[in-house]
Amino acid sequence: MDTRLHYKIDEKRPSSNAMNYALNVVETMGDTGLVSVPIKPTTAMLTAGARSGHVSVETAWKIYQAMINEEG
Repeated sequence: MDTRLHYKIDEKRPSSNAMNYALNVVETMGDTGLVSVPIKPTTAMLTAGARSGHVSVETAWKIYQAMINEEG
């Protein structure tokens, strides 16, 4: 796992149970290989996908939507 994604919570800083729960959820997601992505990708994301797949930006957008909408 990429160590840049793991931050230790400063024990001296006050925190709420809700915040601790949210941080644990995000950490667990990372530990299991999941990431959070935007529903609408940025132009840079679409351009990178289009270049990588040798397709148009429009096709990259359709592919992205299909992946986000897939329930698996």
